[in-house]
Amino acid sequence: MQQFGKKIDAREEDIFSELLHFLLRKNNRTLTNDEVVELTGVSSDLLYKWVKVGKLQSTTFPNLGAPCERCGKITQAKICVGCSSTIVNTLKQEEKDQAWFNQIQRKNSRVGSYHYK
Repeated sequence: MQQFGKKIDAREEDIFSELLHFLLRKNNRTLTNDEVVELTGVSSDLLYKWVKVGKLQSTTFPNLGAPCERCGKITQAKICVGCSSTIVNTLKQEEKDQAWFNQIQRKNSRVGSYHYK
């Protein structure tokens, strides 16, 4: 088992450089987050950070991801597909509710007004 970044004075960029060199080997490109953590000793927090900021991209490393910012499920985007569709559906419902409310307001505005002939 290889241990990266175990030196006390090792900087984060040095750890990233070593990890990237390890991941760019052909047989390591498809490793998952858990496998990378187990094989290298790099903390999952650092791995998630590098995925989130785009240092480790899903086009090169398709099985790496970071937790969804809403539910915590591992994904390649900031928000997973499930949470994204929930948010979109909620916004659509909110628009429908607002349109309904506006329609009621227009109808009720005539009820309280007086018309002189």
